[in-house]
Amino acid sequence: MATGMESPAATAAAAMADPSCPPFPLLEEEGQHEREEEENVPHGGELELPTVDLEAPGEALAAACRRLGVFRLANHGVPADLSARLFAVARDLLGRASFHNKQAQPGYFWGTPALSSLRVRDVNWVEGFHLALDPDHQPTAAASSPDLAALADLAREYGAHMARVARTLFGALAAALGLGAGQASAYLAEHDGFLRAYRYPPCPEPGRLGMEAHTDSSVLSVINQDLVGGLQVLHGGAWRDVAPGGGGGTGTGKLLVNLGDMARAISGDAFRSVRHRVAASRGDEMLSLCYFAFPRDDAVISCRGSRYRPFTYAEFREQVQADIKATGSKVGLERFLVHH
Repeated sequence: MATGMESPAATAAAAMADPSCPPFPLLEEEGQHEREEEENVPHGGELELPTVDLEAPGEALAAACRRLGVFRLANHGVPADLSARLFAVARDLLGRASFHNKQAQPGYFWGTPALSSLRVRDVNWVEGFHLALDPDHQPTAAASSPDLAALADLAREYGAHMARVARTLFGALAAALGLGAGQASAYLAEHDGFLRAYRYPPCPEPGRLGMEAHTDSSVLSVINQDLVGGLQVLHGGAWRDVAPGGGGGTGTGKLLVNLGDMARAISGDAFRSVRHRVAASRGDEMLSLCYFAFPRDDAVISCRGSRYRPFTYAEFREQVQADIKATGSKVGLERFLVHH
Protein backbone atom coordinates (compact mmCIF):
# COMPACT_ATOMS: atom_id res chain seq x y z
CA MET A 1 0.00 0.00 0.00
CA ALA A 2 1.30 3.45 -0.89
CA THR A 3 2.09 5.60 2.13
CA GLY A 4 2.66 8.88 0.33
CA MET A 5 6.20 8.92 1.77
CA GLU A 6 8.01 6.97 -0.97
CA SER A 7 11.38 8.33 -2.00
CA PRO A 8 11.86 9.78 -5.51
CA ALA A 9 14.05 6.78 -6.29
CA ALA A 10 11.26 4.40 -5.25
CA THR A 11 8.63 6.17 -7.34
CA ALA A 12 11.03 6.31 -10.27
CA ALA A 13 11.69 2.59 -9.96
CA ALA A 14 7.96 1.91 -9.92
CA ALA A 15 7.48 3.96 -13.09
CA MET A 16 10.33 2.23 -14.84
CA ALA A 17 8.97 -1.19 -13.82
CA ASP A 18 6.01 -0.53 -16.12
CA PRO A 19 6.92 -2.43 -19.32
CA SER A 20 4.96 0.08 -21.41
CA CYS A 21 7.06 3.02 -20.21
CA PRO A 22 9.98 4.24 -22.36
CA PRO A 23 13.39 4.51 -20.66
CA PHE A 24 13.12 8.19 -19.84
CA PRO A 25 16.30 9.59 -18.19
CA LEU A 26 15.81 11.03 -14.72
CA LEU A 27 17.00 14.53 -13.96
CA GLU A 28 19.09 13.43 -10.99
CA GLU A 29 20.77 10.77 -13.13
CA GLU A 30 21.40 12.96 -16.16
CA GLY A 31 22.12 16.25 -14.41
CA GLN A 32 19.45 17.90 -16.57
CA HIS A 33 17.49 20.96 -15.56
CA GLU A 34 14.78 23.07 -17.07
CA ARG A 35 16.14 25.72 -19.38
CA GLU A 36 17.13 28.81 -17.46
CA GLU A 37 14.80 31.11 -19.39
CA GLU A 38 11.83 28.90 -18.48
CA GLU A 39 12.82 28.62 -14.82
CA ASN A 40 12.51 32.40 -14.61
CA VAL A 41 9.00 32.53 -16.08
CA PRO A 42 6.36 32.59 -13.32
CA HIS A 43 3.23 30.47 -13.22
CA GLY A 44 0.11 32.56 -13.49
CA GLY A 45 -2.81 30.21 -12.79
CA GLU A 46 -5.59 29.23 -15.15
CA LEU A 47 -6.27 31.11 -18.38
CA GLU A 48 -9.86 31.56 -19.52
CA LEU A 49 -10.10 30.96 -23.26
CA PRO A 50 -12.66 32.40 -25.67
CA THR A 51 -15.06 30.01 -27.39
CA VAL A 52 -15.68 30.09 -31.14
CA ASP A 53 -18.74 28.47 -32.69
CA LEU A 54 -17.72 26.66 -35.88
CA GLU A 55 -21.24 27.07 -37.28
CA ALA A 56 -21.00 30.86 -36.90
CA PRO A 57 -17.39 31.90 -36.21
CA GLY A 58 -17.97 35.60 -36.96
CA GLU A 59 -15.72 38.24 -35.45
CA ALA A 60 -15.08 36.04 -32.40
CA LEU A 61 -12.67 33.92 -34.45
CA ALA A 62 -10.49 36.77 -35.72
CA ALA A 63 -10.54 38.42 -32.27
CA ALA A 64 -9.33 35.21 -30.60
CA CYS A 65 -6.56 34.85 -33.19
CA ARG A 66 -5.39 38.42 -32.65
CA ARG A 67 -5.53 38.39 -28.85
CA LEU A 68 -4.40 34.90 -27.82
CA GLY A 69 -3.87 32.61 -30.78
CA VAL A 70 -5.71 29.80 -28.96
CA PHE A 71 -9.41 29.19 -28.40
CA ARG A 72 -12.05 26.56 -27.69
CA LEU A 73 -14.17 25.31 -30.58
CA ALA A 74 -17.84 24.45 -30.12
CA ASN A 75 -20.28 22.81 -32.56
CA HIS A 76 -17.38 21.21 -34.40
CA GLY A 77 -19.42 18.22 -35.57
CA VAL A 78 -16.85 15.54 -34.68
CA PRO A 79 -18.84 12.49 -33.50
CA ALA A 80 -18.27 11.80 -29.81
CA ASP A 81 -18.24 8.05 -30.38
CA LEU A 82 -15.47 8.40 -32.98
CA SER A 83 -13.33 10.39 -30.56
CA ALA A 84 -14.04 7.86 -27.80
CA ARG A 85 -13.03 4.91 -30.01
CA LEU A 86 -9.86 6.68 -31.14
CA PHE A 87 -8.88 7.48 -27.55
CA ALA A 88 -9.62 3.90 -26.44
CA VAL A 89 -7.46 2.32 -29.15
CA ALA A 90 -4.66 4.85 -28.58
CA ARG A 91 -4.77 4.21 -24.83
CA ASP A 92 -4.56 0.45 -25.32
CA LEU A 93 -1.77 0.67 -27.86
CA LEU A 94 0.35 3.21 -25.99
CA GLY A 95 -0.45 2.39 -22.38
CA ARG A 96 -0.80 -1.40 -22.48
CA ALA A 97 1.69 -2.61 -25.11
CA SER A 98 5.31 -3.06 -24.07
CA PHE A 99 7.86 -0.43 -25.03
CA HIS A 100 9.76 -3.09 -26.97
CA ASN A 101 6.73 -3.88 -29.12
CA LYS A 102 5.84 -0.23 -29.67
CA GLN A 103 9.37 0.60 -30.80
CA ALA A 104 9.01 -1.89 -33.64
CA GLN A 105 5.93 -0.13 -35.04
CA PRO A 106 6.14 2.52 -37.81
CA GLY A 107 5.45 6.05 -36.62
CA TYR A 108 6.24 5.43 -32.94
CA PHE A 109 8.25 8.08 -31.07
CA TRP A 110 9.27 8.80 -27.50
CA GLY A 111 11.08 11.72 -25.85
CA THR A 112 10.37 13.96 -28.85
CA PRO A 113 7.83 13.88 -31.70
CA ALA A 114 10.71 14.18 -34.21
CA LEU A 115 10.77 10.95 -36.20
CA SER A 116 14.20 11.47 -37.71
CA SER A 117 17.65 11.44 -36.17
CA LEU A 118 17.34 15.12 -35.25
CA ARG A 119 18.63 15.69 -31.75
CA VAL A 120 16.69 17.77 -29.25
CA ARG A 121 18.09 19.62 -26.29
CA ASP A 122 15.84 17.98 -23.69
CA VAL A 123 14.02 14.65 -23.47
CA ASN A 124 10.28 15.17 -22.99
CA TRP A 125 8.16 12.82 -20.88
CA VAL A 126 6.03 11.81 -23.86
CA GLU A 127 5.50 9.01 -26.35
CA GLY A 128 3.10 8.59 -29.22
CA PHE A 129 2.33 7.69 -32.79
CA HIS A 130 2.66 9.91 -35.84
CA LEU A 131 -0.23 9.06 -38.18
CA ALA A 132 -0.19 10.17 -41.79
CA LEU A 133 -3.72 10.82 -43.06
CA ASP A 134 -2.89 10.58 -46.76
CA PRO A 135 -3.64 6.95 -47.83
CA ASP A 136 -0.47 6.99 -49.96
CA HIS A 137 1.62 7.41 -46.81
CA GLN A 138 -0.09 4.83 -44.59
CA PRO A 139 2.08 1.98 -43.22
CA THR A 140 1.55 -1.35 -44.94
CA ALA A 141 -0.37 -4.06 -43.13
CA ALA A 142 2.80 -6.19 -43.02
CA ALA A 143 4.70 -3.42 -41.23
CA SER A 144 2.12 -2.69 -38.53
CA SER A 145 0.29 -4.60 -35.81
CA PRO A 146 -3.50 -5.13 -35.95
CA ASP A 147 -3.88 -2.52 -33.18
CA LEU A 148 -1.88 0.06 -35.13
CA ALA A 149 -3.87 -0.74 -38.27
CA ALA A 150 -7.08 -0.13 -36.29
CA LEU A 151 -5.66 3.16 -34.99
CA ALA A 152 -4.73 4.21 -38.54
CA ASP A 153 -8.23 3.38 -39.84
CA LEU A 154 -9.86 5.46 -37.10
CA ALA A 155 -7.34 8.25 -37.69
CA ARG A 156 -8.33 8.47 -41.35
CA GLU A 157 -12.01 8.80 -40.43
CA TYR A 158 -11.18 11.34 -37.73
CA GLY A 159 -8.84 13.15 -40.13
CA ALA A 160 -11.67 13.76 -42.59
CA HIS A 161 -13.49 15.67 -39.84
CA MET A 162 -10.32 17.55 -38.95
CA ALA A 163 -9.84 18.60 -42.59
CA ARG A 164 -13.42 19.93 -42.63
CA VAL A 165 -12.86 21.83 -39.38
CA ALA A 166 -9.57 23.30 -40.60
CA ARG A 167 -10.96 24.40 -43.96
CA THR A 168 -14.00 26.02 -42.32
CA LEU A 169 -11.84 27.94 -39.86
CA PHE A 170 -9.28 28.98 -42.44
CA GLY A 171 -11.97 30.04 -44.89
CA ALA A 172 -13.25 32.50 -42.29
CA LEU A 173 -9.72 33.70 -41.49
CA ALA A 174 -8.85 34.10 -45.18
CA ALA A 175 -11.90 36.32 -45.61
CA ALA A 176 -10.90 38.40 -42.58
CA LEU A 177 -7.39 38.85 -44.05
CA GLY A 178 -8.67 39.63 -47.55
CA LEU A 179 -6.83 36.69 -49.14
CA GLY A 180 -7.62 35.77 -52.72
CA ALA A 181 -9.00 32.38 -53.71
CA GLY A 182 -5.59 31.17 -54.87
CA GLN A 183 -3.91 32.08 -51.59
CA ALA A 184 -6.74 30.63 -49.52
CA SER A 185 -6.31 27.34 -51.38
CA ALA A 186 -2.49 27.19 -51.31
CA TYR A 187 -2.07 28.34 -47.72
CA LEU A 188 -3.94 25.34 -46.28
CA ALA A 189 -3.47 21.79 -47.58
CA GLU A 190 -5.90 20.34 -45.07
CA HIS A 191 -5.97 16.84 -46.57
CA ASP A 192 -2.17 16.59 -46.30
CA GLY A 193 -2.17 17.20 -42.55
CA PHE A 194 -1.26 14.57 -40.00
CA LEU A 195 -2.44 13.36 -36.61
CA ARG A 196 -0.38 12.58 -33.55
CA ALA A 197 -1.64 10.50 -30.64
CA TYR A 198 0.28 11.57 -27.54
CA ARG A 199 0.59 9.70 -24.25
CA TYR A 200 2.19 11.37 -21.23
CA PRO A 201 2.93 8.55 -18.74
CA PRO A 202 2.85 9.30 -15.01
CA CYS A 203 6.13 10.98 -14.12
CA PRO A 204 7.93 10.28 -10.81
CA GLU A 205 9.80 13.58 -10.72
CA PRO A 206 8.27 17.00 -10.02
CA GLY A 207 8.84 19.84 -12.45
CA ARG A 208 9.28 17.68 -15.55
CA LEU A 209 7.76 18.62 -18.91
CA GLY A 210 5.72 16.31 -21.06
CA MET A 211 6.46 18.65 -23.96
CA GLU A 212 8.98 21.47 -23.92
CA ALA A 213 7.92 25.03 -24.75
CA HIS A 214 7.49 25.65 -28.47
CA THR A 215 5.32 27.16 -31.16
CA ASP A 216 3.79 24.94 -33.82
CA SER A 217 5.00 25.26 -37.42
CA SER A 218 1.47 24.69 -38.70
CA VAL A 219 -1.20 27.07 -39.90
CA LEU A 220 -3.40 25.71 -37.14
CA SER A 221 -3.46 22.73 -34.78
CA VAL A 222 -6.62 21.09 -33.42
CA ILE A 223 -6.27 19.43 -30.02
CA ASN A 224 -8.60 16.86 -28.49
CA GLN A 225 -7.69 16.30 -24.82
CA ASP A 226 -8.75 13.79 -22.22
CA LEU A 227 -9.90 15.09 -18.84
CA VAL A 228 -6.45 15.14 -17.21
CA GLY A 229 -5.11 18.20 -19.01
CA GLY A 230 -1.59 19.58 -18.56
CA LEU A 231 -1.48 22.12 -21.41
CA GLN A 232 0.03 25.51 -20.52
CA VAL A 233 0.35 28.61 -22.69
CA LEU A 234 2.61 31.61 -22.30
CA HIS A 235 0.48 34.72 -21.82
CA GLY A 236 1.25 38.01 -20.15
CA GLY A 237 4.75 36.89 -19.21
CA ALA A 238 3.55 33.83 -17.28
CA TRP A 239 2.72 30.18 -17.91
CA ARG A 240 -1.04 29.79 -17.67
CA ASP A 241 -2.92 26.49 -17.28
CA VAL A 242 -5.53 25.58 -19.89
CA ALA A 243 -8.33 23.46 -18.48
CA PRO A 244 -9.27 20.41 -20.57
CA GLY A 245 -12.12 20.99 -22.97
CA GLY A 246 -13.65 17.59 -22.29
CA GLY A 247 -13.41 16.70 -25.96
CA GLY A 248 -12.12 13.16 -25.46
CA GLY A 249 -15.30 11.40 -26.45
CA THR A 250 -17.38 12.95 -23.67
CA GLY A 251 -20.20 14.02 -25.99
CA THR A 252 -20.43 17.72 -25.21
CA GLY A 253 -16.74 18.58 -25.16
CA LYS A 254 -15.05 21.37 -27.04
CA LEU A 255 -11.87 21.08 -29.04
CA LEU A 256 -8.89 23.37 -28.61
CA VAL A 257 -7.38 25.20 -31.56
CA ASN A 258 -4.04 26.98 -31.53
CA LEU A 259 -2.46 28.91 -34.35
CA GLY A 260 1.03 28.14 -35.59
CA ASP A 261 3.88 30.03 -37.19
CA MET A 262 2.35 29.89 -40.67
CA ALA A 263 -0.80 31.71 -39.52
CA ARG A 264 1.41 34.38 -37.98
CA ALA A 265 3.38 34.80 -41.21
CA ILE A 266 0.32 34.74 -43.47
CA SER A 267 -1.29 37.48 -41.35
CA GLY A 268 1.86 39.62 -41.11
CA ASP A 269 1.94 39.15 -37.31
CA ALA A 270 -1.71 40.17 -36.90
CA PHE A 271 -2.46 36.69 -35.55
CA ARG A 272 -0.52 35.14 -32.69
CA SER A 273 1.42 31.87 -32.81
CA VAL A 274 1.04 30.85 -29.20
CA ARG A 275 4.00 29.46 -27.27
CA HIS A 276 2.89 26.43 -25.26
CA ARG A 277 4.09 23.39 -23.37
CA VAL A 278 2.72 20.38 -21.47
CA ALA A 279 3.43 19.80 -17.80
CA ALA A 280 4.08 16.16 -16.90
CA SER A 281 1.62 14.52 -14.51
CA ARG A 282 2.76 12.73 -11.36
CA GLY A 283 -0.62 10.99 -11.08
CA ASP A 284 -2.73 9.85 -14.02
CA GLU A 285 -1.47 9.31 -17.53
CA MET A 286 -2.56 11.95 -20.05
CA LEU A 287 -3.67 11.40 -23.62
CA SER A 288 -4.33 13.85 -26.41
CA LEU A 289 -4.92 13.82 -30.15
CA CYS A 290 -3.51 16.65 -32.22
CA TYR A 291 -4.16 17.35 -35.90
CA PHE A 292 -1.74 19.67 -37.70
CA ALA A 293 -2.60 21.49 -40.94
CA PHE A 294 0.06 23.14 -43.12
CA PRO A 295 0.31 25.10 -46.37
CA ARG A 296 1.20 23.35 -49.60
CA ASP A 297 4.95 22.81 -49.83
CA ASP A 298 5.23 25.15 -52.81
CA ALA A 299 2.97 27.87 -51.39
CA VAL A 300 4.85 31.19 -51.23
CA ILE A 301 4.05 32.77 -47.87
CA SER A 302 3.95 36.55 -48.14
CA CYS A 303 2.04 39.48 -46.74
CA ARG A 304 2.21 43.12 -47.78
CA GLY A 305 4.23 45.13 -45.27
CA SER A 306 5.40 41.97 -43.47
CA ARG A 307 8.63 41.75 -41.50
CA TYR A 308 9.32 38.45 -43.25
CA ARG A 309 10.68 37.90 -46.72
CA PRO A 310 8.59 35.65 -48.99
CA PHE A 311 9.35 31.95 -48.48
CA THR A 312 7.79 28.58 -49.27
CA TYR A 313 6.60 26.24 -46.56
CA ALA A 314 9.10 23.62 -47.79
CA GLU A 315 11.89 26.17 -47.22
CA PHE A 316 10.62 26.91 -43.72
CA ARG A 317 10.42 23.22 -42.80
CA GLU A 318 13.94 22.53 -44.04
CA GLN A 319 15.29 25.49 -42.06
CA VAL A 320 13.57 24.27 -38.87
CA GLN A 321 15.09 20.82 -39.33
CA ALA A 322 18.53 22.31 -39.93
CA ASP A 323 18.29 24.44 -36.78
CA ILE A 324 17.18 21.50 -34.63
CA LYS A 325 20.00 19.39 -36.00
CA ALA A 326 22.54 22.15 -35.28
CA THR A 327 21.30 23.51 -31.94
CA GLY A 328 18.66 21.13 -30.57
CA SER A 329 15.88 23.71 -30.85
CA LYS A 330 13.78 25.52 -33.43
CA VAL A 331 14.47 29.16 -34.37
CA GLY A 332 11.37 29.61 -36.53
CA LEU A 333 10.20 32.76 -38.28
CA GLU A 334 13.11 34.87 -37.03
CA ARG A 335 15.19 33.12 -39.71
CA PHE A 336 13.04 34.80 -42.35
CA LEU A 337 13.11 38.40 -41.16
CA VAL A 338 13.78 40.83 -43.98
CA HIS A 339 17.16 41.93 -42.58
CA HIS A 340 18.53 38.35 -42.52
